[in-house]
Amino acid sequence: IGTTVVLGFKKLISIASDAQETFSKFDTVFKDVAKSAAKVAKDFARDFGLSDLAAKRLLGTTGDILTGFGFTGRAALDLSKKVNELAVDLGSFQNISSERASESLTKALTGETESLKLLGIVIRQDTKEFRDNVAAMQESQGVTLQQAKSLEILRQATLQSKNAVG
Repeated sequence: IGTTVVLGFKKLISIASDAQETFSKFDTVFKDVAKSAAKVAKDFARDFGLSDLAAKRLLGTTGDILTGFGFTGRAALDLSKKVNELAVDLGSFQNISSERASESLTKALTGETESLKLLGIVIRQDTKEFRDNVAAMQESQGVTLQQAKSLEILRQATLQSKNAVG
């Protein structure tokens, strides 16, 4: 019994530590828009039936990638919300976890689009249309090449997900 109790406490400590790290990451990623980020996470959790921890984990992970690409905290928060709303819808539609769907979409923003096939999405980055859309986005929105690619990938993923959205 003693061993079981000790193992149980270790597990609880590990879970609490992981939760604290998630909250800390979220706060760091969105430090310049903290008040807005807290509201977005709360609304996202409520609207999609997620825990606060799960909502902040999904938003924070995606936001971390996006801020690394040079997006502002506000832009990263807005895009993270869009990515993860789509992830929840696609996860439900494809019968996979929201976390796995979010991981696939977030990887896609870096150009690794192969895992999107799991979600029923195929992005062809080597087409003239893709390159033209990226160039137009750079010019019209004043974003970097990587930011424009990320935005175009999300745009195409959303267009290909009409059946799953909602």
